[in-house]
Amino acid sequence: MKIGMVTACYKPVINGVTRMVDLYQQWLRQAGHEVTIFTLGEPDVVGDESNVIRSPAWAVGDTGYYAAARYTTEAQKRLQEMDIIHCHHLIMSVEFAHRYGRAPIIYTNHTRYDLYTAVYTRAVLPFLPENLIEKAMHTMWPKLTDVCDVIISPSASVKQVMRKFGVRRPIRVIENGVDLRPLLNPTHPRCKQTFGLQTEHVLAVYVGRLSPEKNLPTLLDEFMQAYQQRPELRLLLIGDGPLTNKLKQRVQTAGLDKAILFAGAIPYDEVGNYLAAADLFVTASVSEVHPLTVIEAMAAGLPIAGREAPGVSDSVTAAHSGLLVGEERGALAQ
Repeated sequence: MKIGMVTACYKPVINGVTRMVDLYQQWLRQAGHEVTIFTLGEPDVVGDESNVIRSPAWAVGDTGYYAAARYTTEAQKRLQEMDIIHCHHLIMSVEFAHRYGRAPIIYTNHTRYDLYTAVYTRAVLPFLPENLIEKAMHTMWPKLTDVCDVIISPSASVKQVMRKFGVRRPIRVIENGVDLRPLLNPTHPRCKQTFGLQTEHVLAVYVGRLSPEKNLPTLLDEFMQAYQQRPELRLLLIGDGPLTNKLKQRVQTAGLDKAILFAGAIPYDEVGNYLAAADLFVTASVSEVHPLTVIEAMAAGLPIAGREAPGVSDSVTAAHSGLLVGEERGALAQ
């Protein structure tokens, strides 16, 4: 079967959607299918696979996403040859699949558009009021998904969010999968000494984009409060994003650059190696769908400390795989 993966971003961008698209294509190819990835951005990306077709587009701020008015003629032609089209974004994905494709459309909702849209829209158009953006999503979410034959929600709670926003098409809950091999058997596992720490230090790790929707200022607040009571605590932030410099400056101002460490972005294949050094995984994000980083951390044997919220709550079982708390100030620190 010829399967087209349509996404608004792809490698070298590092995020959960890119990771899932890559995993999907690996699994589908192993099953004998022919997979073509349709995406946006610079046409000549070093390291691109031969099955990746990019249409020129302009970057949406520093979000890692791109916008375009149309696909290239080649992309349009190739999309028409697909037997089935699997979309991974609403805008610049579902709409292009409907415009140019002839095959049934499956759409996986990886994103909390009710929360993310305002962040990314205001990054480009800061003058737009947030209530107007939310009102637009109540119109766009159901309208764009009306052209889909079926919708996949990676978690039950996000299915409810989509219904609340008026999505009408059939929705099936299919949870995200992960590649267990590098998590269960890391090839070059790190230890605490790798990061200049001692064995007695308790290392909490966060993996993900350092961006506004991840609620990282709150994570730092909670860690700093916990650190006052437990000076052996350390926090390792793995990832990069638009908040990196602000977060580093805040840590330096607080004099905690020895307690809060920044590893930067790392290749996906290295995640298991870094998790091997940690004692627990922490997140304050309330904007997840079915977070791969949380699932990967659990697969690596780490307990999770996080917030009660859709996505995370679907993944973490209290008192079994972690501890989830409310949004009260100081709750996560405890």
